Amino acid sequence: MRNALKRCQPCRRLQTRLHNLASTAATRAAIAAACLFGSLASANAANLVEIYEQSRNYDAAIKGAFHDLESARLNVPIARSSFLPQLNFSGSAGLNDFNSDQSDTYFNSGLRIELSQTLFNREFAALVDQAQIGVMQAEALYASQSQDLILRVATAYFDVLRADANVEFSQSELQAIARQREQAERRFDVGLIPVTDVRTAQALYDLAIAQEIAASNQLQTAQEALRVISGVDAELLSRLTDDLPLNRPDPADIDDWVDLAKEQNLALVLARLTTDSARAGISVERGQRYPTVALTASASRLDTEQNLRDSMSESGEIGLVATLPIFTGGRIKAQIAQAQADWMSATADLEAQERAAVQQARDGYRGVVASIARARALNQALVSTQQSADAVEAGFRAGTRTSVEVLNALRDVFSARADYANARYDYILNSFQLKSAAGILDESDLVNINRFLVSIQ
Repeated sequence: MRNALKRCQPCRRLQTRLHNLASTAATRAAIAAACLFGSLASANAANLVEIYEQSRNYDAAIKGAFHDLESARLNVPIARSSFLPQLNFSGSAGLNDFNSDQSDTYFNSGLRIELSQTLFNREFAALVDQAQIGVMQAEALYASQSQDLILRVATAYFDVLRADANVEFSQSELQAIARQREQAERRFDVGLIPVTDVRTAQALYDLAIAQEIAASNQLQTAQEALRVISGVDAELLSRLTDDLPLNRPDPADIDDWVDLAKEQNLALVLARLTTDSARAGISVERGQRYPTVALTASASRLDTEQNLRDSMSESGEIGLVATLPIFTGGRIKAQIAQAQADWMSATADLEAQERAAVQQARDGYRGVVASIARARALNQALVSTQQSADAVEAGFRAGTRTSVEVLNALRDVFSARADYANARYDYILNSFQLKSAAGILDESDLVNINRFLVSIQ
């Protein structure tokens, strides 16, 4: 076990953190405060932290990982029990009948107690090491599932906000186009515009209806996805405020994030531990080749009743038992070869996972930087499109612009609003993805984002 930890230094440094990742007192206190604030602020709108707290008690994946961790921890005392004294008690009773020259029947009963203590067994020792590594694997898996739950909750939460915003935008667009269509019909009635403008307005109105139906369906789909994770039927969620800061990754160097991912990415840590467990499996199989030594002791009593005569005998013994396998039909050799193949497979998986962790860190970093730039550009685009729409509307009232141009300008405004909102959601999720790749995503990140969510009545 000590050698395994030396070969996996990041695992050793993260062992305590993995064990306590989802239960730190400070983070729990912050979450409780956020939930209390949310409940006081609004009895209807649920915020991100409240949804997450519900998910921790509802999500099947995190429950399964927790029970897997409990099971893995029990494997250690199970493995160690082989080195503890083994005490067994047995009793017997029987009626015996001999039919030879003369029939003879007698009754006997016996009691026996046996004690054994393993003194040397390489296979059992390797199993203890493997069980301890298994606990670390389960802790890493539970921590990974905790991070995955944060990502899934955040993704589902903001997908609902995206879809809800799209519904609002599509409804606003539909209302605006409906007004423009009515204006076009009135202008056509008095001969101010040609019939083609009326038909164009009607076509855009029909398209807006279809888009509003699709947006409403997408909202219901997103709400159902959130319900699957949290069990919450939240039709009203707290919205993201306009003052969300768009901070660049810290540290600012992408290579620093890659180094963090190589050291702390939980999927990579789990792959390292899987490799160590496979290596311990080789030691388990090789341990069968070595002799085993055990101390044994026993005591017994036999009572016999025959021809109305009773007899009793007692015996006891103590000794050492050494066992050495000489020939097992090639079984041990084949099991060692199989364990070595498993270790080589785990090593290949480890190499693939390290490359994937590096890719996730780089993609996450670039995603955060790109989403910041995109959000800022779309914010400016929103301002520009709104100003352009106002100018087109003024030109329409003055008679220098057509109704079609007004409709196109309004569509640009609604599209810019949706794109800007989505870019900010992408920034949050990309930030979470980057931290997850580096193995540092935790509940405090949810609390930080939750501060920028407000209830909309």
